[in-house]
Amino acid sequence: MAMNFFSNTKTLVPIDFSEYSKRAVETAMQVTSNANIFLLHVVDPAQLYGFDDNGGYELGGGMGETMGAKQGAAELEKQHRDAALKAMQGLFGDEKHHGIVFAVVISDPPHGIAQFATENKVGLIVLPSHGRTGAKRLSIGSVAERVVRLSHCPVLVLRE
Repeated sequence: MAMNFFSNTKTLVPIDFSEYSKRAVETAMQVTSNANIFLLHVVDPAQLYGFDDNGGYELGGGMGETMGAKQGAAELEKQHRDAALKAMQGLFGDEKHHGIVFAVVISDPPHGIAQFATENKVGLIVLPSHGRTGAKRLSIGSVAERVVRLSHCPVLVLRE
């Protein structure tokens, strides 16, 4: 009987709510126990505040422009954190996914993923080679490649 090297390893799955990232969660569940899995959504501040309209899970990019400076920024970040956590719980809150930990950070995706992995002593990152907007957004050479370069641990990049 073969032993799985990662069976007791903390595993991080960055999620952008695409079908690709949902499949990455299923792959992580095959590699380790649910109790060792972190699902992380990274809210990109450039998109959050309307500086970049390209991808991400957004509730209305540019909302930062209509709110007061610091109070508005804190409220906007809280709204996006809460919405992302609620969306993860909606998708992965069933018995099959019991034990998985949900997290949200505000950062550019590659750095946010690598930093979360380091801070939480993650031993494996599982992510798709394509994300929410397909090959253009998360192709090798973009976010996935940058995560590979920045991470202290092994990164499993899943092909379509």
